[in-house]
Amino acid sequence: MMKKLIPLFGILLAAIVVMSTGAFTSVTADREATIEVADDANALLALEPTETANGAYAYQNGDKLKIDFSDVLGAGVNVDAVTTIDEVFTITNNGTQAVNITIEWSGDNAGKVQFAESAFGSAEDLSVSATTSVTLDPLGSGSPTTISIAIDSNGLSDGDELINTITITATTD
Repeated sequence: MMKKLIPLFGILLAAIVVMSTGAFTSVTADREATIEVADDANALLALEPTETANGAYAYQNGDKLKIDFSDVLGAGVNVDAVTTIDEVFTITNNGTQAVNITIEWSGDNAGKVQFAESAFGSAEDLSVSATTSVTLDPLGSGSPTTISIAIDSNGLSDGDELINTITITATTD
């Protein structure tokens, strides 16, 4: 009887070994996806000039938002002054979940510039920093945030550049 059971156990053991090696190391599967690139005004994180008078300092330059204080009537901000420019551009979250927005800027005099959500109450609100953060809900449950800019040009000379790059980052928790 034992002689008949040994081959049966051998077959059963071989079947278990074959069944337990069902793991794989790689899978490639093609799926359909549609992802398009959009300009700043129509992207998931929309950047647009405001419809206020100060929105004239921001405009769509091709597919990107550009901020330029020399493209309106003046050639820049005053020397040895604190200039606040409220409601320059908006950021809208067109995505599906809340995002944390960080605005960072760099340039020769980045510490002289401050971006802030909403308006500055007074010149004393200007704090030296090179980053600003705000949380935005999706458009369906929230609204765009308006960004204002303050510049402290004390100690600068005519023609000095303030900033040359602004980086806006959106992340989820």
